[in-house]
Amino acid sequence: MKLMSALKLVEDIWDRFEANLISRLDSFQKKLWNIFIFLLRFLVLAIPLHVLLWLNFDAHILQVVTVNSVSFLLSLFSVSHKVIDVFLIVYFGSVPWTIEIIKDCVGWKSFMAVCALIFAVRKVSAKKRIKGILIAAPIIFTGNIFRIFTSIYLSVTFGYKWFDFIHNFLWQWGLIAFVIIIWWVWLEKIADAGNKSITKTKKKTRTRRTK
Repeated sequence: MKLMSALKLVEDIWDRFEANLISRLDSFQKKLWNIFIFLLRFLVLAIPLHVLLWLNFDAHILQVVTVNSVSFLLSLFSVSHKVIDVFLIVYFGSVPWTIEIIKDCVGWKSFMAVCALIFAVRKVSAKKRIKGILIAAPIIFTGNIFRIFTSIYLSVTFGYKWFDFIHNFLWQWGLIAFVIIIWWVWLEKIADAGNKSITKTKKKTRTRRTK
């Protein structure tokens, strides 16, 4: 209770400070201020990512689930392979190609990025944030499985030489776009940020007309 009261007090002090500051800014400066606060919150909320990296947590279960999920898709497309723990051995004719599904291959960084983006947005209820995270988790997991599968399948189809380009270049940018799209959909459909902006604009217009 004391912690909640202290947090509430800090929040009230900040709200008063920010309201006083914003009242002195023009519209363009207010937009810059909001962008600055969003980026600041995002950077602070990215700290757990660095903590997890420092802790070097064990993601073996996720690695096994990921490798078996990719294996299932490869089997559907008749790609010759076998699974040994977190390793996929894919065959180019009689030549084996060993792929290790490491911790960074399970999509946890993308998930943390989405969480940070969701919590960086202000004036959104905890319920909507949690809903966004619960929806994002399976989408990111599925998208990550698709990323690994396509990297392997396309390399088998068009040649191993394409793997680095597909996996390290196309999907690197693809993951960034994927994370941003998930966040944008949450922002528009769940957080309802677009409708809030429209409502605020309408209220301002009505107030001006009343005056």
